[in-house]
Amino acid sequence: MTGRSERAAAAAAALRGVLEHVDADAVAQRVESVLRHTPEYVRSARDCGTSALRASLRRNAGLLLHWMVRGTPPDSYALSELYEQARECAATGQPLDSGLLLHHRAAGAFWDAVLGLAAEEERGQLADWTDQGRRHIDSYLDVVTRTFTQAYADQADLPSAQGDRRARTLFDRLCAHLPLTVEDQERAARLGFDPTPPYVPFVALLDRSAPAERTELAARLRTAGALAFVEDVRVTGLTGPAFDWSAFMADRRLLLAQDPATGRTGLQTAVDNLRLLIAVASRSHRRGHVRAEDFLPQLLLARSPELADAVTRRVFGPLAGGDHGELAATLACLAENQFDGASTTAALHLHRNTLLYRLKQIEKLTGLDLQRHGDRALVWLAVIWAQVSSRPVGSRSARNHRLSAASNGADPTGTFTSESEQP
Repeated sequence: MTGRSERAAAAAAALRGVLEHVDADAVAQRVESVLRHTPEYVRSARDCGTSALRASLRRNAGLLLHWMVRGTPPDSYALSELYEQARECAATGQPLDSGLLLHHRAAGAFWDAVLGLAAEEERGQLADWTDQGRRHIDSYLDVVTRTFTQAYADQADLPSAQGDRRARTLFDRLCAHLPLTVEDQERAARLGFDPTPPYVPFVALLDRSAPAERTELAARLRTAGALAFVEDVRVTGLTGPAFDWSAFMADRRLLLAQDPATGRTGLQTAVDNLRLLIAVASRSHRRGHVRAEDFLPQLLLARSPELADAVTRRVFGPLAGGDHGELAATLACLAENQFDGASTTAALHLHRNTLLYRLKQIEKLTGLDLQRHGDRALVWLAVIWAQVSSRPVGSRSARNHRLSAASNGADPTGTFTSESEQP
C-alpha cells in the first residue's frame, strides 16, 4: 500500500514538473483564439478593452497553473484583483451570467491549451491526469463564481448603480406607453426627472472611455435633471427641451445625437434611430453634436444591410481575392475622389496612363461602365458601406448585420465601438 502511494506521489510530482514549464502567456493566447469570436468575449473586450481582457486571461491562466503545480489556491491579493475585475464588469452593465459564462468557456479551453503546448512525450502523462486537472479547474471556477457573485452584489448597492436601474426602468416604461404608476412617480422624484412630456431623446458616446467614466457621465446627467443610464458603450436617455448640454460638450470626446422634443408616441423608434446614428457617426470619427442629415446615405444602407451587401458584391465581388487587391483599392480611391482622375492619380502616386489601364481592367472584370452615373452610384454606395461596416473593399464576407442590430438597440459588437475599444 505504501509502495502504491509512493508511486502515485512520484507520478504527481512528475506531472507537476511538466505543468511547471507550461507558459501561462502561451496558454492564454490559445484560450483567446478559441474565445475571440464568442459573444461573451466580444462584449467583454468592448466594455473593458482588449488589453484588459487579455491581461485577465493571462492572470487566470497563471493562477490556475500555480494552483495545479503548488497545490495552493489563489491568495487574498489575487482574489482582490479578480474581485475588482468583476466590479468593472458589473459597472458596465454586463450581466453576471455573461461574465461567468466567459470564464466557464475559458476553463473549457484551458486544458486543451495545456495539452497542445506539452511535448509529445508529455501529453500521455497529462492525458492520464485529465480527471484531476478537471477537478482543479472546477475548484477554480467555484472561486470565480463566489468572487463574481459577491462583487456584483456589492456593485448593485452603490448609489450610482441604483440610479442607473431606476432610470432604465422608467425609460423602458415611458417607451412602452405603460401608464405611470405611483412607483414610477417615485422613481422620477428620486432621480429629479420631470416625467411630463415632451421629451428629448438622446444617445451619447464618450470615446476612449473606461466603464467608470461612462457610469460617471450617466450619474452627472441625472444630477443635472436628465433621465440617463449606461447602455453597453453608450449613455442613453431623455431630457427636457430646456436641458443645457454645454458643460458636457466641453469634453471633446463626447459624441451626441438628439431628436426633437416628442411625446411618448414614437419615442422607442426615435431612440433606436439615434443608436444607429451614433454607431455610424463613431465609425466616421465624428465628435460633438451629430444629425441624421449628416449621414443619410450611410443610414439608408445600414437599414438594408442585405441590399448593401448585394451592392458591394456587385461592385467588388469580381475583384475579391487573387491579384486584384490593387484594382479594388484603385476603384475605392476613385470613388473617394469623386471620380476625378487627376485627384486619384495624385492620391495613389500613379501616372495617368497607369490609372487608365487599371480602370479598363476594372471595367473588364466587373462589367461596370465607370462613365455611367448609375454604375458610379453603385461604386460610391459600395465604398460607403465598406467604410461604415469596417470591411475592407473586395472582402468576400457576404453579410454584416451589426448596424441593423445597433438600430434595434441590440449589442452593436466590436464593429461599432470606438477605435480604442475594438478587439
